[in-house]
Amino acid sequence: MQIREATLDDLEQVVAICDVSDRARWTPEMVAPISERIVLVASIQDEIVGVAKTHFHGEPDGKAPAGHYLGGVVVPPNSRRRGIGSALTSARVEWIWSQSSTVYYFANEHNTASIRMHEALGFQSVGRFAKIRGVTADDGRSELVLFQACR
Repeated sequence: MQIREATLDDLEQVVAICDVSDRARWTPEMVAPISERIVLVASIQDEIVGVAKTHFHGEPDGKAPAGHYLGGVVVPPNSRRRGIGSALTSARVEWIWSQSSTVYYFANEHNTASIRMHEALGFQSVGRFAKIRGVTADDGRSELVLFQACR
């Protein structure tokens, strides 16, 4: 498996992964490189089998601190449980640590697979919230858990 920065040439495969994963389609703006974030793809024999991004928030939002956040990871169902999400997450954390000593991530309290994967990478819970950076869980019926990892 190879992890590399995404390019706009990857968009067609990224959209196909979103479709098969029943996730919202990523747009060219979500994939295009910008200096404050990174978008990565995982590929096996030139086939993209996962995509992941980061976000940078320069200002705090309520109790959510300013800083670099892990964004979405999408791995198609036929490629899950093979370490692709972990590899994409580790690569994003390393990129953020080249920019900052702290990385943030949040998840729906019921997303145990994601929470366990991030805890294995050193993330610790720092709070539970109804809304983080404009995002709610289950239309506000669940909480979001905010995590951080420090270098």
